[in-house]
Amino acid sequence: MKIIFITLLFFAQTWVAEGQSMYQTTEGHIVMVAEINNERIIAESHKLFLFLDYNTKEISGKLELKTIDTGIGYLNEQISNADIISFSGFIPVDDFISKPHAPISFNWPLKVTAGESTFQIVLSGNLKHFNGGEAIACMLSATGDVNTTEIGLKSILPEIGETLKLQFTQVILRKNKL
Repeated sequence: MKIIFITLLFFAQTWVAEGQSMYQTTEGHIVMVAEINNERIIAESHKLFLFLDYNTKEISGKLELKTIDTGIGYLNEQISNADIISFSGFIPVDDFISKPHAPISFNWPLKVTAGESTFQIVLSGNLKHFNGGEAIACMLSATGDVNTTEIGLKSILPEIGETLKLQFTQVILRKNKL
């Protein structure tokens, strides 16, 4: 009986350790800017899902396009049936969670899947360390341009321009100690 208990205790600790190496948010904020009929439109969503593996520095995420709000009724209606966009990539910085650091700028290659299409984009990323505080380690921000045809927006909104500018900022929490 003791062997079974010790085995269960070991597996429980392994599960907790695995859980401590992951971070996720389901309410990330993303802002997008595009031109429609030569008019600048700003759209945003507070439903950006991000998942960070603290050990590998891989970030994956997804955004349901129907969660985007343009503030314009007919545009919101047109994108309400759009696909989910997912992405993944690695933050190319060794240790940005446990050690203080100066702001770090980097090129951030991402693999993006939109419907049946898969393609690569490169965002300009930035990590800013927070000194002090118990919960927050860094602020991750990224900006970049995406081709509206590649992500499928051009087929939904034919009047949209060729480029969608995007920007997001996400707090990275400190990894809990076991």
